[in-house]
Amino acid sequence: MKTDQPTTFMKIGFDAKRAYKNFTGLGNYSRFILKSLSQNFPTNDYLLFTPEVRREAAEISYACHNTNQKTITPTDMWKLPGIAGLWRSVFQGLKHCESQLDIFHGLSNEIPLFKSKSTKYVVTVHDLLFCRYPELFNPIDVQIYKLKMARSCRAADQVIAVSEQTKEDLISYFQIDPAKIKVVYQGAHEIFNQDVSSAKSQSVKQKYNLPDRYLLFVSTIDKRKNVQLILQALKERSDWSLPVVVVGRPTSYLADLKTYIAEQGLQDKVLFLHNVAFDDLPAVYKMAHVFIYPSYFEGFGIPIIEAQRMGVPVITSTGSCFREAGGNGALYGAPDDPAALIAHIDLLSDEIQRESLIQKGYRNIKRFDQQLIAGQLMEIYEEVMQPSLRPVLAH
Repeated sequence: MKTDQPTTFMKIGFDAKRAYKNFTGLGNYSRFILKSLSQNFPTNDYLLFTPEVRREAAEISYACHNTNQKTITPTDMWKLPGIAGLWRSVFQGLKHCESQLDIFHGLSNEIPLFKSKSTKYVVTVHDLLFCRYPELFNPIDVQIYKLKMARSCRAADQVIAVSEQTKEDLISYFQIDPAKIKVVYQGAHEIFNQDVSSAKSQSVKQKYNLPDRYLLFVSTIDKRKNVQLILQALKERSDWSLPVVVVGRPTSYLADLKTYIAEQGLQDKVLFLHNVAFDDLPAVYKMAHVFIYPSYFEGFGIPIIEAQRMGVPVITSTGSCFREAGGNGALYGAPDDPAALIAHIDLLSDEIQRESLIQKGYRNIKRFDQQLIAGQLMEIYEEVMQPSLRPVLAH
C-alpha cells in the first residue's frame, strides 16, 4: 500500500555515492531512503548522482534501478581518479542546473560547493563523532570534516538530523539554527523484516561455529563501542555459561581486548567474527539470548532496532541517542557500570521478563517503518519547495 500521494511532481536529486559504494552504515541509509521514496512516491523523478559505479549488487539494483530513477555519473575527463571526487564536491552543482532539479538531498553530511539558484538543498547529518572524539580520526580529516559539514549545513535550505542527539550536537558545535533542523530517524535494512527459517539458523550456526546460547555484540570493534564492559561482566560472573559473540570490523583496539581476555582467562568465553555475511546477520541476531550495545556514543544506533526486529532483547547504554532508538523496548545502564549490565542479564534469564522486553521491542520498531519515514521526508521536501511546487499534471 502506497503512501498518500502529494498533489505535486518534483525532480529530486541525491548524492548517491554511498549508495553505490558502501555496504555498511551510510550506504545502507542511502539505499533505504532511495528505495523508500521511489516506491512510496512513484510519481516523482529521482536523479542519483555518483562519481562512479564500481560494482553491481542485488541491493543496489533494488534501491537504485527503479523506473523513476536515473543514475548520473561524470563523463569524459571527470571520470579520472581524483577528478571524479572533485566533480562530486565542487562541480556536481552545475549538473543540478542542467537537470532542473527542484530538490537536491545530500544523504551523507554534505552538499556540493556550487549550487543551482533554482534548486533547494537538503542535507542529512548522521553524527559529529569527529568533534566529540577527534583522537579517533586523522587530525587533517577532522578539520576537513568540520569545514565540509559546517558549510553544508549553513548553505542548505533544510538540515535533517538522524536523532535529537545529532541535532543537539549541530547546535552546540556549529551553532546551526534549531529551527533549520528536523529530526527524521533511520530505518533498518529490509533484510531484517524477513523471517529466518530453522534451516537457515542451523546453517548459520554451523558456518560460524556458534554456541547454543550466547550474548551478542554487533558493531565496529573500537574503544568507543565499549566491548570491554561485556568482558568485565564475564570476568565477574565466571559461573555464567553464556559466552559472548563479537561481530564486527576489527581495529587496532582488538589487540587490547585480546590481551585482557588472555589475562583474565576468558578465551573460552569470547568468539570474534569479522567476516559475517550480511545475509547471515539476521540469523546471528535471532539465535542470540541477549543483544548488548554498550557504546559510549552514537549518532543513532541502528543495531538496536535490528536486534529488536529479530526478536532479541536489548541491553544498551544510558545517554547519547540510545533511548531514542530503543524506546521502552530496551534496558539501559551506564557504560562504565558492569554491575548494572550483570543485573540486566540476570533479569533476562527469566523467560517472562525476556519475552516482555521482546514484545516491547516489536512495538518500538513500528516508529521506524519505511513508509512512515518516506512520508516524513516528502513533507520536508514540500515545505522547502513552497510555494514553487509543480502540479502533477505537468509531469
